[in-house]
Amino acid sequence: MDKKKLERLERRVLRREAQQAVRNTKKTKSENPLVLNAEVIGGDWRHRKLGRIVRVTKTLLKVQWDNGTTELFGRKGQAFHGHSDMKGEAVTFSLSGRRLENLWGSEDEPGIEIATDSHKARIAEERAEKEKLKQEREQKQKEIEADPKFQQRQADLKRYSEMLSGLGANIENGWNDQTDFRIELDGIKPDQMEKLVTAIREALK
Repeated sequence: MDKKKLERLERRVLRREAQQAVRNTKKTKSENPLVLNAEVIGGDWRHRKLGRIVRVTKTLLKVQWDNGTTELFGRKGQAFHGHSDMKGEAVTFSLSGRRLENLWGSEDEPGIEIATDSHKARIAEERAEKEKLKQEREQKQKEIEADPKFQQRQADLKRYSEMLSGLGANIENGWNDQTDFRIELDGIKPDQMEKLVTAIREALK
């Protein structure tokens, strides 16, 4: 094969490779990453959560969150405010044949996107912090309940509650001072009020 034929052949090969590269680029750009079994992140900025796409239909994605609950989204990950039929497709018409409106969320509403390693790490940190705070609260509560003063207080509340049993009364800790008591009375007859007020005033002297 002479030099000119070889050059023409090389140019054709390079042209085919360039055309294939363009087609591959267009295909990659058009591919939707929200596919079956893809890990996704959703929720609002205050509470992000991880999930997995467990079903894909022509119009909807079904996501199962890591807490076990499920939620529907549009194929592009946008929020969905309607419900699906037996085939998992979005119901877009009412029984009367009227087109349903406002089914799809706006850009401002939280949808879903592919979960990155950064997303996962951030959520793991948030969960670890919440668990730490929970354990600290539980430990503090255990220390409070182990205090003899707290135990005596609970015993007093129980004893006074039993004394008031059957009188429509409720006793609990005071609102402003936890060392005080607070009593609620119900079912007091009008002719009993004066005696009751007098007795309360005498007791609180």
